[in-house]
Amino acid sequence: MRLVYTFLILLFTTTNLQAQIKNVGDEMLAEQIKQSDKSYKLIYVFCNYCQASQIRYPEVVKATRNNENIDVFFICAQDSLEVVQYADTCKVTSAMYLINQNRKRKLVSFYNPIKATCKYLKKQLGVNSDKMGASDFCILDKNNKPIAQTNWEMKDDEYFELLKPYLSK
Repeated sequence: MRLVYTFLILLFTTTNLQAQIKNVGDEMLAEQIKQSDKSYKLIYVFCNYCQASQIRYPEVVKATRNNENIDVFFICAQDSLEVVQYADTCKVTSAMYLINQNRKRKLVSFYNPIKATCKYLKKQLGVNSDKMGASDFCILDKNNKPIAQTNWEMKDDEYFELLKPYLSK
């Protein structure tokens, strides 16, 4: 079974989606984020089955595309096959970083990829992610200090207003 799983991952990640789905390892991703020399780093919590993520994700991609001041990291703790299928179906054009891919998988699991991603933000980047969920983001400054973040209580207009100042600088 493990061999079949590995084959499927290789099959999907060696197609034209290879540039979009990246599994660089949890620690390496944190280092990549920290080493970015951009003025701002936006880390977006992605989950393909979350309705808010389905609505906000394309808007965030559009708003941050070609912005020289901000590095964007769409991160997800879902299984790679789920993300590859979503990316293929929805024609995702941004890079998506997969985390927590080396976890132990169980036949019956209560694994929550959104909570896993938020725990990652807290552990690896020092972000207070207690009220964050899917489609939320945080912005780090050049020194990797959190300077803004969204939460599940925010309405769409507040959410996008928080992003605007970092795109115009």
